[in-house]
Amino acid sequence: MDAPPAHRVSYDREAPMITLRPITLLLLCVAAAVLAGDIAFELARPVQAGKSVLIDFDAFYLVGQMIGEGQLQGAYDPAVFDARQQALVGYGEPLIWSYPPPFNLVVAPFAQAPNWLSYLLFMGGTLAAYLWILRAIAGPQFHATLVLCLALFPIVIRSGQNSFLTGGLIGLACLLALRRSVWAGVPLGLMVIKPHLALGVGLWSVLDRRWGMVAVAFAVSLLACGVATLAYGPAAWGWFIDAAAATQDFLRAGQYPLFRMTSVFAFGLSAGLGPTLAMVLHLCSAAAAIALLIAVQVSGAGLRRRIGAAVFVSALISPYNYDYDLAMLAFSLALLMPAIAARNTRLERGAILIGMWVVGFYGVAVSLGMDRGVLGTDWRGISICGPVLVLTGLVILRGALRARS
Repeated sequence: MDAPPAHRVSYDREAPMITLRPITLLLLCVAAAVLAGDIAFELARPVQAGKSVLIDFDAFYLVGQMIGEGQLQGAYDPAVFDARQQALVGYGEPLIWSYPPPFNLVVAPFAQAPNWLSYLLFMGGTLAAYLWILRAIAGPQFHATLVLCLALFPIVIRSGQNSFLTGGLIGLACLLALRRSVWAGVPLGLMVIKPHLALGVGLWSVLDRRWGMVAVAFAVSLLACGVATLAYGPAAWGWFIDAAAATQDFLRAGQYPLFRMTSVFAFGLSAGLGPTLAMVLHLCSAAAAIALLIAVQVSGAGLRRRIGAAVFVSALISPYNYDYDLAMLAFSLALLMPAIAARNTRLERGAILIGMWVVGFYGVAVSLGMDRGVLGTDWRGISICGPVLVLTGLVILRGALRARS
């Protein structure tokens, strides 16, 4: 059997690969709190803090304000949204708002409190939920999973992104799927706020014939879209489509910071292939990832391996992925950790660690290097994380294919 029908997840008495000392865990918590406090201070006192760049949470908060003003349409208009951003301390380059209308329901309450407080509540709340779900899935391999994904946490905290929210939704879907609950479709359906990150898990639910889960996910996504339509009007979908088209144009033109992007498409652009060839390369890579997911599905691999492979493949499908989006990979690693411990060699485990840390630290390292003048601005267009992520995934999934348990 893949997993016991009981309400809890069994770990088969696994021995932990890594055990961190309490003082180490405390220091990690303190470091996260200090980083979050620093960002909160920048939001509260941008001039005194010398704020030099807008972060993603600035955009979230600004859209929340525009919703309160009845100006949501302006958020989806790049020119109007850029004009609003120029009034903020730290403005350097425009941010485009291209989130689906249901995500506006998430950011709308932010403007009801000072920006620094909204940031701390959002980041602290989603991080706590994310870690709770990760601990429930990883079990004795929780510390090992933390070590592998440690580089991803500062990125999310520093940018104020929604990655602990989206990663937590993916993780909760995995946790409920392990318990064979149709309610796994609820968090999967809520991923309508960032649907491209849930494609692999959605495909797995079909391949595994989880029809109840699929039906619930479909119903929840329709409900979320319906509530957003009632709140902002049917026109919001037209605004969203226009903004998404503008985003695609910016992406094809290489106007986004490619060094922060983790797709094969971004790598192709940075290698000079041009938008068409880069997209062909990306589609081939995505097709290969989906084929590998199908191979894991039909190989007789256990439930944890099948779901873990689905989460990893979710990170490889969209051409529009950033390093902070990879926070969901912690749940893939948590699910696959028993296979990594038992089936991957020591050399392969070292390669997994290096790969995860490269995709986590590369963007931050390049950003700091450019800010301090150590690296030239041409590094902005150099993306290496796509192939690194693909190779890391291949090493990880080798373990998933080596055993049936």
